[in-house]
Amino acid sequence: MEYNLNDDDVIAKEESFLKRRSNGMMLSDEDINILKRSGINYLDYTNLSSLIFAIEETLNYEENEELEELNKKLGEYNYYNYTNK
Repeated sequence: MEYNLNDDDVIAKEESFLKRRSNGMMLSDEDINILKRSGINYLDYTNLSSLIFAIEETLNYEENEELEELNKKLGEYNYYNYTNK
């Protein structure tokens, strides 16, 4: 099987990789860019639950499909990685 990826494809995939940030949260560069565009600084939060709460508060006042998708993604990540099952 042969893969033909151009530089743009590689960069786009790299931006979606989760990385451990200085505050301990796992976020991709793409996630951080969405938060920045929405005026949310992820460094102000110490855990994913508090970040999700801040996103939900923002969504109460503005409609933002991109932020809604991120909220859903982070909620699922939080559930599957930090909830005792």
